[in-house]
Amino acid sequence: MIFLKKTKKYWLIGIAVILAWLFLRSNAFMYHEPVGEVIKVEVQSTQQTTDEHGNTDKIYQQYLTIKLLNRNRVINLTNQYTTSQTVTHQYREGDQLLLAGHPGRLRIISVKRDATIGALGVLFFGLLLVYGKWRATSWLTLSLVVNIVLFGFALLLDVQFKNPNVILIFSILAFFVATTSLLLVLGKTLQMVVTLLATLLSTILTMLIMFFVLKITGNEGVHFETMSYVTQVPITLFIAQTIIGVLGAVMDEAADIVAALFGLRRENADRHFKDYWLAGMNVGRDIMGTLINVLFMIFIAETMPMVFLMLRNGNNWPYILDQIMNLGILQTVVSGIGIVLAVPVTSALVGWIVERYKVVNT
Repeated sequence: MIFLKKTKKYWLIGIAVILAWLFLRSNAFMYHEPVGEVIKVEVQSTQQTTDEHGNTDKIYQQYLTIKLLNRNRVINLTNQYTTSQTVTHQYREGDQLLLAGHPGRLRIISVKRDATIGALGVLFFGLLLVYGKWRATSWLTLSLVVNIVLFGFALLLDVQFKNPNVILIFSILAFFVATTSLLLVLGKTLQMVVTLLATLLSTILTMLIMFFVLKITGNEGVHFETMSYVTQVPITLFIAQTIIGVLGAVMDEAADIVAALFGLRRENADRHFKDYWLAGMNVGRDIMGTLINVLFMIFIAETMPMVFLMLRNGNNWPYILDQIMNLGILQTVVSGIGIVLAVPVTSALVGWIVERYKVVNT
């Protein structure tokens, strides 16, 4: 009986995940464009290719029989894909596809993935509810929704205007994202105010350092033109990306340091600046290395596919570092500087503010 009570929440999460998957799997009626399901696959032909670097690949021609779920029709389409599937995709029986075009000339846009994404989303929020409190999870979910809306609004502004000030738009976005996230998660408390101030101050200092270094070096060695699929000035878009990246890294660290120091404050509100400074520096040193390594691993994970592709096509490491990893390395270094700066900035800010507010109920 005790075991059943403990596992009841997990059973409910499992049922919710299954129901979400089943609903999204059968929601083709909600789509305006045609949605099809592959009911039969035949491989018509294969061809092996070899390039000048010795890379081999096979090209397959598929004959697909597709049932249109929201049109009550069956159509036949052909699809060509390679074994590597670098720019093509292999379709299998049971795959649901998003289609577009005229009734007699439909083409495949992509695989319909909302069932998988929706099920994973339900699993994520279900586990949040199990391991966290209902109130905290609700505010966290709301902050995620608000941030998505803010990000979408910033993208809309950037796209609608011909010559937008990208740096200004995403600087304002960064401010509102940090404010709403901390306000919804921490509430209207002194801890929230201190965390926000530490985050913004550390981010501003980091960006000023980056601007200064790029200015005195004349952007030498930095290839902004290598950014992929950019239709506006690359350097401004890179700066906007860096602002958001630095903000996320700094806010994570600042929140941890402030939470630890406010724990000391609740134990003894009569502590002095030096106590908070030393404690904050110790906490920062403990988490700083982990956060920087996480940034580096994220960067490596993002660049691995392109690095492998370049190596397979006979490019050497100096060229790859210069053309493929250049901007990623710069962003990682800048974010790392932000993480390092956040430690003394947050420690000093907490000590200076908290020493002047001796009341513990904020």
